[in-house]
Amino acid sequence: MIRKLSVTFLFLALHLTSSAQDLDYFAELNAPLSFGDSRFNALAGNMVGMSGSLTALALNPATVGLYRQDAFSASGNIFNSRNRSTNGGTLGNSSNLNVGNVGFVARDPNNGWHVFFSYNTDQLYRGRLRNNEANGGSILSQFINNAAGTPPEYLPELGPYEDMMYQSYAVDYNSNTGNYFAPANLFDVNTKHLYFRQGMRNRWTLGTGKGLTQRFYVGGSLSFVHTFETVEITHEESFNETTDLTEFTMEEWWNNSAVGITGNVGFYYRPVQSLRIAAAFELPSIYGFNQDWETKFRADRPSISASGITAEGYGELYQWSMMTAPKLRGGITFVGGRTGLLTVNYTYAPTAAGRMFSRNERYLNESIDSLLAPVHQIGTAGELRFGILTLQAGVTYVSSAQEQLGSHLQIGGGVSIKSDQTTYNISFGSIVRNKQYFMYSADFTNAVDYSNTLSVLSTGVTFKF
Repeated sequence: MIRKLSVTFLFLALHLTSSAQDLDYFAELNAPLSFGDSRFNALAGNMVGMSGSLTALALNPATVGLYRQDAFSASGNIFNSRNRSTNGGTLGNSSNLNVGNVGFVARDPNNGWHVFFSYNTDQLYRGRLRNNEANGGSILSQFINNAAGTPPEYLPELGPYEDMMYQSYAVDYNSNTGNYFAPANLFDVNTKHLYFRQGMRNRWTLGTGKGLTQRFYVGGSLSFVHTFETVEITHEESFNETTDLTEFTMEEWWNNSAVGITGNVGFYYRPVQSLRIAAAFELPSIYGFNQDWETKFRADRPSISASGITAEGYGELYQWSMMTAPKLRGGITFVGGRTGLLTVNYTYAPTAAGRMFSRNERYLNESIDSLLAPVHQIGTAGELRFGILTLQAGVTYVSSAQEQLGSHLQIGGGVSIKSDQTTYNISFGSIVRNKQYFMYSADFTNAVDYSNTLSVLSTGVTFKF
């Protein structure tokens, strides 16, 4: 009679190479702001030296001093994330609707200091990845190797995965040799693997700016950042050669959420009417994370009776903290009167300047120093005006913090219509990047190389009064 035994663990996530806060996630949290309101998306984020966008104020708060009227703005986004394998097949597709930006500008004509508030969706974490393999290796090999002959009574101290493989009867223990073994060939396995991730990074910014002269403006802001992700993984194995073990299933769920704080200062200089020069410095973001995790193992073995016991274990909510790298931004904008404008932007983020603070994560700092490179973001964008109609387009190149992942390209385009004191915007943007995914530890499986395309259709409105 086939018996299906399961083991569920809520535990401290100390194995960072298996969890979310690895180098990939660290680099992602250090990434520059990618999305925002509709005009920002149309220009591919090239707005350090421009006004007219509430998201742009989050990049350079000095530009709030250029507003001659109070303003309110809101944008909505439709995101789509598509993963494609190197041979062109679709590995997963996912869509999401959210508020891209909302904010206001309040002027003080008496002292010249303008105040603004802006909410932005900085980054979107969205992805579905399917990977099926035939005649490959089993994830159990990794757990057996990590156990390294440790007696069963000490497996909980070694790690939850190793204990769970034994408690779920996926493997047996030979007390004479001190080795664990599975009653199946672990090198001839058919695997079905599904990974689904969702979440985002949000930013609430409160700032102020002022024109010290008619040509020179300064500003500063304080931002509270909230980032979260939920990941679900289903890993199924069926064994082609077996003496007892026929199937093994691993289901995982984890949630990372954090609150962070950062600051930003900037300036905007207009030496002549046709030229604007701007720069801003974003301080490192300090994050405090809470992580929750749940894992389930199930092994199907015909020889084991269905009257067996289900084992369970529990742990505490795990907390960790980190600091991202600072970001230096610069922009030059050329204005052709009422005809249009052209802007060039550059952002530098020394990724390795970021740090893990928590005791259990500090070992990653050595890898951060040796494996992560600075991120360079350079882009250009322009606008052409035809009366009440304005055409917008931009392109941005962003280098990768990790050599094996490569750089990515962001493009955008859109149109705005101005009617009296109201401006309507609609835009489209896309980021294409190469990624890697390991079904489990990189020591026991090859990476799944794929291309991710994250697209956004955005529409918004700005009222000035």
